[in-house]
Amino acid sequence: MQYLAICEDDLLFHLLRNVASKQADVLYLVPDGSLAKRIKREGGKVREGDLLKEDTYKRIRLHHVDQAIVFVRDAGLQREICKLLRNRDGNLFIVALTANGNGAGDSSDPLLRKLQLPDVFEEFCSSQLLDTVNRKKVERIRSLFGERKVHILLQHDPDPDAIGSALALRELLGRNRPTTPIVTFGEVTRPENLAMLKLLDIQIDRITPDELHKDGARLAMVDVQPPYFEQPLGRVDLVVDHHPKRTTFKARFADLRTAYGATSTIFTEYLRAVGMEPTQRLATALLYGIKTDTLFLERSSNLADLSAFTFLYPFANKAIIARIERPALPREDLEALGRALSRLKLDNGVAVIHMGEINREDVIPQMAEFCLQIEGVEWGVVSGVVKDRVVISVRNVGYVKSAGEIMKKLYDDIGSAGGHRAMAKAVVPLNRFIEKYGEVSEKVIRDAIIPEIVERGQTNGRE
Repeated sequence: MQYLAICEDDLLFHLLRNVASKQADVLYLVPDGSLAKRIKREGGKVREGDLLKEDTYKRIRLHHVDQAIVFVRDAGLQREICKLLRNRDGNLFIVALTANGNGAGDSSDPLLRKLQLPDVFEEFCSSQLLDTVNRKKVERIRSLFGERKVHILLQHDPDPDAIGSALALRELLGRNRPTTPIVTFGEVTRPENLAMLKLLDIQIDRITPDELHKDGARLAMVDVQPPYFEQPLGRVDLVVDHHPKRTTFKARFADLRTAYGATSTIFTEYLRAVGMEPTQRLATALLYGIKTDTLFLERSSNLADLSAFTFLYPFANKAIIARIERPALPREDLEALGRALSRLKLDNGVAVIHMGEINREDVIPQMAEFCLQIEGVEWGVVSGVVKDRVVISVRNVGYVKSAGEIMKKLYDDIGSAGGHRAMAKAVVPLNRFIEKYGEVSEKVIRDAIIPEIVERGQTNGRE
């Protein structure tokens, strides 16, 4: 392949240098003579020219170029360069690269891809660098706990990503159930997750906050962060999570990767970095965790998730996953979902359902996922009252980036709220919700959320 790399410093050259010799030829276009000399001296092909003049691009045979990579700091300059390239070649594939934020360029251009620098590292840099970093992290994790008992704490209703991650942490530590139990303050309720525990022989113990540090036990948290819990947890030794950091917290070790689609991906990288081949049981749990949190790599995923999925796939038991995904549906769940559908209200592509009082929280996100299968629906907003809590689950089709931000803005001051671009959740004490809104109803939730969705959608469109 032939690349045209347009840049104003050495960074892109050093990033692509090793790749170019193996996978492609790269011609560098730079505005500065001294930079051109440095690149040439180190073996790179280079042209010097004014990046804003059309004549500069006339001298380059763009029809021989498979892909152009534009990496300049100024968004306005980057936008003009992309325009000049497109004017010269309407079929050229262009990557607009930036160190932070989204690359500049025409959003309607189907042959323009916007990337951040970390994404390029994931695509072009050697895996050895990532393995080195992850190996250091595993060494640090193993040094945290010594011979002490470790509680691996999950969210109130643990999902497959949390369960698989907890199992992986135990394996990394070389521990067993008695010395490193997987614990929760709540219970597993969703049929698929219960099936996962049964078929993979995974035990999750229910404990109280007072028992977390009993007899000097250490505390590890996966797929969740301390602010999720309303009560103080004492000293936290480890937090590994892919969710956005909501508020500050203290932990002896923290690895938060919000660009990843699943925490199971992080633990898969840990295993690979230290050369641990997963057992069939562990690979199945991690693979299912990635699959469920990313909707089979269709939502909130990146190349790291794909790489982890590909690595785990040969080791996993796909027959067990198929059995997990098709558990028996309790009659009460079917009835609850049926009642929810009868209450559906559609407004500006947003399906809003308030399920009223329900016994199990997990039917709320189930219903939100189902809403996206309805013609004309781009957002699913489903709420319900579970005991003394109001639970609101939001899903969207994935090209809008505001679900988590909306929930955090609306409900973080009275409860726990947040999430990703395509999925988010809020859990609010019933008394605090009523105190702020007067009642819990479909109208109250619709009137709060839909204006935010419409406003942010318009903002995204302008960008």
